[in-house]
Amino acid sequence: MSPKEQPVFGKFSVFSLSRDNSPSDVTLRSAEWAVITQLDGHKTIEEIADSLAFSLDEAILLFSGLYSKGLVDFVSADKVKQSLVPIDFFKKVENELVRIIGPVANFVIDDVLWAMDEKKETFQTDKIAELIEAITEEIPDDTKKLAFQKQMLDLIKEVDHT
Repeated sequence: MSPKEQPVFGKFSVFSLSRDNSPSDVTLRSAEWAVITQLDGHKTIEEIADSLAFSLDEAILLFSGLYSKGLVDFVSADKVKQSLVPIDFFKKVENELVRIIGPVANFVIDDVLWAMDEKKETFQTDKIAELIEAITEEIPDDTKKLAFQKQMLDLIKEVDHT
């Protein structure tokens, strides 16, 4: 990465401690020191934020500040590509949900994603079970809930094998 290129400060971004500058060369707040202690070149901003009980926005601001001080180096944002749910997964969920509850299915899925503060384009595979459970709660009939969950189990198995 060229010196002028700005890194991505997103939840999947990974940073490491800079080899060029030392944290002892500048004055840091306790939150910044906490972030520095978590840097390993593998953890994402989101993982570090979770471990320190920071909001994602707070963590991104901290990383941005540490980067501007030259204390952290951008490693990658590739982890996102490895753990994202394929976008066609949501179409398959919607098709099954339409069969069970009708044309409101897309709205139900969008509402559940909104409540989870997630987007289809950046949805991680490790949150599929939570998504399916939340959607299932929106189905009023117990028999239909069970039928939906059975179909989703097969779909989840497909995602796990991609």
